[in-house]
Amino acid sequence: MAWLFKLSGLIIIFISCAGFGFYNSYKLKMREKKLHKIICSMTELKERIRAGAGEIGEITDKSFGKTAVLSHNGVKLDGEWLLKSDTELLEEFFVNIGMTDSDAECERTELYIALMQKQCNDAEKRCGELCRLYGTLGVLGGLFICVFFL
Repeated sequence: MAWLFKLSGLIIIFISCAGFGFYNSYKLKMREKKLHKIICSMTELKERIRAGAGEIGEITDKSFGKTAVLSHNGVKLDGEWLLKSDTELLEEFFVNIGMTDSDAECERTELYIALMQKQCNDAEKRCGELCRLYGTLGVLGGLFICVFFL
């Protein structure tokens, strides 16, 4: 009967280690996906500004949806899965949105799209390098600990 408790403990340790590795891999993938969505939303916002589709609050809400919403004192950002540098860049973008004419606003948005594209390329590079590594390290770390306790 003691072997059953030992086996269940080893299984829990293995699943925990592998799960931790796969979770870290998932975080990297979700950051990359979220940055792609933000870039698409910023591009859509730029086109709506260029077309003069309405007030800045309305078109920001239409373009960004759940990513960023205008509140009574500014923009509320959904920073889930993003790094601090990503959210700081987005906050910087939203601080002065709508303060200039439409041509200058389009140029400003284009600049921030390029900056976000740089962040997205970095996330894509990190995901390519580290996603498989995190999963493998989690599984191998779990196996090593299980063998150690045997």
